[in-house]
Amino acid sequence: MDKPKLTELGIKSFLNHSLKKCNEFKTFYFNSILNLSLLLLFIIIVSVILLMKYKGKLSDEEKEIKNKENRNYILSKIKNYQIAKLKENQSLISGLPHF
Repeated sequence: MDKPKLTELGIKSFLNHSLKKCNEFKTFYFNSILNLSLLLLFIIIVSVILLMKYKGKLSDEEKEIKNKENRNYILSKIKNYQIAKLKENQSLISGLPHF
């Protein structure tokens, strides 16, 4: 004797077909949302990197000011070194202080 079936053959195929369609629909939209979000994330990262690179560059006036400050700093250090050498050469040979 055959086992009793509680559902008809047409209902089983209808449910299987319906579940396959639901799975395809869900997969399509999940992949679409994932791809769009990754694209948006990529665009945001690239734009932030490009913005940081653009904002990091100095203008010509700022470059000149920075070069002048560096030049003045180096010249002041050289002058201080020369003054210290001159004082060292003018001191007594024994290094004793003057009274």
